[in-house]
Amino acid sequence: MDAVLQIDHYAVDGSQSPNGTPGVIVRVLLTLSGSAPQHATRPPIGLSFVIDRSGSMDGERIDAARSAAARAVERLHPDDVVSVVAFDNLIETVAIPDRRARHQQLAAMLQQIDARGSTNLSGGWLRGREHMQHAQGMIGTLPGSSRRILLLTDGHANVGITDVSTLVELARTARNMGITTTTVGIGEGYDDALLRAMADAGGGNAWYIERPDQSHDVLAEELGNLLSISAQGVQVQLSLSDTVSVVVVHSDWATSHPGPGTLAFDLGDLYAAEPKPLLLELFVPQDRLARYESQREAIATLHVSADVLTTSGSVEHRSTRLPIASSLEGQRHLEPDVEFAVLLARAAKARETAAQQQRRGQAEEANLVMRAAEADLINNVLVNDPQFSAQLAAQAADMAALADKYEQRTYSEMDAKYQMQRTYNQRRGKKSYDDLLRRKLPE
Repeated sequence: MDAVLQIDHYAVDGSQSPNGTPGVIVRVLLTLSGSAPQHATRPPIGLSFVIDRSGSMDGERIDAARSAAARAVERLHPDDVVSVVAFDNLIETVAIPDRRARHQQLAAMLQQIDARGSTNLSGGWLRGREHMQHAQGMIGTLPGSSRRILLLTDGHANVGITDVSTLVELARTARNMGITTTTVGIGEGYDDALLRAMADAGGGNAWYIERPDQSHDVLAEELGNLLSISAQGVQVQLSLSDTVSVVVVHSDWATSHPGPGTLAFDLGDLYAAEPKPLLLELFVPQDRLARYESQREAIATLHVSADVLTTSGSVEHRSTRLPIASSLEGQRHLEPDVEFAVLLARAAKARETAAQQQRRGQAEEANLVMRAAEADLINNVLVNDPQFSAQLAAQAADMAALADKYEQRTYSEMDAKYQMQRTYNQRRGKKSYDDLLRRKLPE
């Protein structure tokens, strides 16, 4: 695991905490990246495709789900274990869990899934969990092996277990059993909050397919991640020095408070193709700045730990301690990478706020939020930096296009889902997927 710590100490004259106390804001960007082990073989994985076949999936959606799943299966190793479940109001095992080498007719079996009935999401997911429990006996407990449920749906859970908290707890319990859950929402009708919560609790990813033609790329991205795990169980613990406090956590990882002045972040698995960011803003009171000016005492300490896959095929538990210490008095130093991350974090917050306002029927308020966020991007000093200018311009243009929809009252639920997914992407560091999802603007 290659841990890269980027810290921005940026003091603004007269900057204050939310309660009015003078002090300095310290912005911290921790980026964790890794590489896939380069040994001859990788541990086998278990994967259960759980596909919604309810009536609303008819047409392009079911076609896209079937063909994307078939293409994903082609990338699996012969020793990997795969199963397929289709659900509407009934649950059907299309393919029992078995080695990929023995599923010679799997592509043809996928093509036979048709659309019908309602949405027993819990029943389909539970069958997938059952399959992955069975898969453990086939793939064993080799270091680095994994088992995952891949849930694809375009609707709400309206049959079987429909309570959101129960479904989320089921995903969390499965993760504790070594079975993770990834969710893929299709179109405008699915419950995005539910699917994100299940993915978060289940230790997987949440994806959004706005157009059927995106399905191949999404499943390829998910499988590519699953096949390139470089570390598992990545944990970051932040221990604050006395009087230092957290102003905001821009990243969106599961967070706990194991003790006073301590926050723990669960970053899940680390993929070779997807660095994971943790972006924080800390506050140091003015009357304590001299204490840290000598650099002899840390403002806070980050403790990073993970089970790292090695080139020999084993797993080693590794940890590192990263003190955050700097001379703060009078600093006005800006780190471009951190400034850029903060800009994107604020843009993500604006997207989330606008989507929530849209859903409440507050189109004008959503329009104003997006216009303000667009202005923040195009007026920032980084627009003159060639490393960031194109990305900032693309973000700003996308926000302007959505603001136009709010102003003209031509928005749809798909716009809200698009906004919420892009917020999720930014907070989780999913840049490559965000590039795939981004809409093409009219020329």
